[in-house]
Amino acid sequence: MSGLASRIAISAALAAVVPAPAWAQKIAWQTAPSQIPAGQRKITFAVPLVYGERVLGDVVVETSPYGGETRIERESLRLQLAQLLNEDGLRALDDVLGSAPFVTPARLAAAGFPVRFDDGRLELVVETLAGEYRPVSSLGGERYSPIPSELPTIEPAEFSAYMNINANLDYSDSDGADEPSFFAFGAARYRDVVLEFDGALTGQFGEDYRFYRRSVRAIYDDPESYHRYQAGDLRLNTIPVLRTPFIGGVAVEKRRRIFDPFIAVPLLSGREIFLDSRSDVEVIVNDDVVRSLQLEPGRYDFSNLPLETGSNDVRVVITDSAGRRQAIDLDYFFEPLDLAVGEDEYVLGAGFIARDIEFEPDYTGDPVATGYYRRALNEQLILGGALEISEDVQVIAAETTFVPQVIPGVIDAQIATSFADGTGLSVRAGYRVQGGNSLANRRQLSVTVDYESANYTTIGDIFPSDFDLLTVSGSYTQSLTERTYASAGVLYSKRGGNREDRKLAFVDVFHRLTDRMRLTGGLVFGEDEFTSKNFGVHLGLAWQFGDRSRLNADYRSRRETTRVTASRGSDNSVGSFGYDVGFSDTRGSTSVDGSVNYVGNRFDARATVISSGTGFGDLTSDQRARLQIGTSLAYADGSFGIGRPIFDSFAVLKPNNVLRDQEVISGRSLSNNEYTARSGPLGAAVQSDLSSYNVQSIQFDLQGADQVVAVGDGTARVEPRFRSGYKIVVGDSRFVSAVGTLSVGGSPAELWSGTITSVDDEGFKPMPFFTNSRGRFGIIGLSPGKTYSVTISREGREFEITVPEDNTGLLRLDEVNLPASED
Repeated sequence: MSGLASRIAISAALAAVVPAPAWAQKIAWQTAPSQIPAGQRKITFAVPLVYGERVLGDVVVETSPYGGETRIERESLRLQLAQLLNEDGLRALDDVLGSAPFVTPARLAAAGFPVRFDDGRLELVVETLAGEYRPVSSLGGERYSPIPSELPTIEPAEFSAYMNINANLDYSDSDGADEPSFFAFGAARYRDVVLEFDGALTGQFGEDYRFYRRSVRAIYDDPESYHRYQAGDLRLNTIPVLRTPFIGGVAVEKRRRIFDPFIAVPLLSGREIFLDSRSDVEVIVNDDVVRSLQLEPGRYDFSNLPLETGSNDVRVVITDSAGRRQAIDLDYFFEPLDLAVGEDEYVLGAGFIARDIEFEPDYTGDPVATGYYRRALNEQLILGGALEISEDVQVIAAETTFVPQVIPGVIDAQIATSFADGTGLSVRAGYRVQGGNSLANRRQLSVTVDYESANYTTIGDIFPSDFDLLTVSGSYTQSLTERTYASAGVLYSKRGGNREDRKLAFVDVFHRLTDRMRLTGGLVFGEDEFTSKNFGVHLGLAWQFGDRSRLNADYRSRRETTRVTASRGSDNSVGSFGYDVGFSDTRGSTSVDGSVNYVGNRFDARATVISSGTGFGDLTSDQRARLQIGTSLAYADGSFGIGRPIFDSFAVLKPNNVLRDQEVISGRSLSNNEYTARSGPLGAAVQSDLSSYNVQSIQFDLQGADQVVAVGDGTARVEPRFRSGYKIVVGDSRFVSAVGTLSVGGSPAELWSGTITSVDDEGFKPMPFFTNSRGRFGIIGLSPGKTYSVTISREGREFEITVPEDNTGLLRLDEVNLPASED
């Protein structure tokens, strides 16, 4: 239906439905009866598919406003559900869909796909999905493919900026309360150029309480060619064997996977991290939290962790003083063959080096150049190389990812040679193979070798290592049934410097009692400096109760450690909260810890308490606490708001100026009366969770007043650029509808027409005016405080309509009486 036809239809509906003045209520309107029985009338339209907190694309449904069964169109449903399913799930879905054009919710539910139509919110809701139908997901967060949409993608603001401010307060019963630390991270974007800033006002890094500049850099992205150009404080990501520090200079990188290399916790190599502020660290093995630590700033080696499983099953989750949270998977290599045939990636950088790794880079004035290149030669082979060159240190490295085909699996290898006071060598190699096509026969084998010689050094090392290090590990995982699988592994580490060799062998069996409860049991043999015991058992329980609540219990006899945790995760909606409560007991150390986090409209808050001692009777001898509060100031093309911390891109949403009493709510989904941002006295709503170069939708609505206002589609479709901001004005200021009766010389003006214009409503487009056979008329799309002129085409006469400033949506006009032409 065209825009003109739509306005005519709506105006006619207003004239017919809105009650007439008292003197005209005796008129009875008649309409032609429908030729289709009421119970058989069908409406076909598109609605979003919603799963958990995720809003998928549109699915076509067919329903009746008079009751009856809702049907779902097969092709559009399969397109959207396919994102949530593995191969087994897709086969099961295809079986139930068949070849019919439509399917009913009842039939889907019977086959294990409970989908219901919410006629109140006009959306399809996927209640849950069986675990065996879900693909393996990344614990570090999922990125979903863009979904086709009929909505246009809006452009970001020409100028936008934000600043995150995070306050951190630490307390210990021995030292009392530290001076509060304030961390600031922000970015400003003008058109296609971004300027980033990161700093802190703190006393954590020395005796002085002062301001530290962590980094300033300028970025220009060319997404069409996958290029990023940078200048300033840089940490360039090349090959893990090259421990690249801060470089003050310029760089260009080409990657299909555009990412932010300025991560809060730099991964210095395959087994090291650097913490630039006090951080909470959780070690997670096979989904179970086995260690919870509070660490001071510094460099930490993963090989010192007393882990009893292979690195492929281990994650480290770190929350720093600025509240930034990051999960690191302890995997040395890139994903196999992540480049298309003929595609390449490279990084080139030059500048001056900061040799001392600390929060604020201190440049030495020594020039340095670094480079990295890799290319997919064919479907079986990726080759790459890297180098670092400074006056004192030169390093050359090569890497490959190879699919031999004569045997199944993937081989990864890296080798680097350094030239400094002496020659050093670093080698890493790995072999991985996966098999099976169902949960019942899935299997995986992984073997890694890691060697680093004495004197191996990179431009980021202050002192070279004075001893060799060799680590060999292997693990094998096999599904026994759909609910049970086993994992076995060995590890051998030979270290120089008069350190003992480390030997480890383990077998673990995992059994899923229900979809929400899993048991673990295993045996381990080892020789290392962590304990004098050689043999031990491992018992574990993981139980998820409720949508976001979880209980974990883990016992390891060889280390004599027990860890029990109960947690409830918060979601992203305003008013949500979560908690973690834990108990740990290890030889000579017992502790309890708890944390609570709250999600507000304008801030996030997290409080943590830890009490520890040498045993139960000494549990309160060492007590520590931490309070973290984070907020953001956001600006986009004249609109300002205060919200939660922004991690990449954002949107500020405010009501139209005419709608001062209304408040905007926004979210990635507004289901179940939940939202993630709301406007108010502190400015616009700040949607702070947008990620760059990924198509997303922002849903919004208006609340707070009794007037009825059109909000358009209620959804904005965005594809943010790096550190970009959006300005979204919600609500149409032309929300007033006028109804009345036109008379000429005291008689109804039957079927008269004309044109509506305005001289003080800028942007108002002329609209048609018409009356029905009784002289009644209806007009939509007028603004409060504006005046409109109605020109009658038949006789060229006109009259004016002035909308009061305080009108709330409906203007009832008295009878408009024009004099007869002979008068």
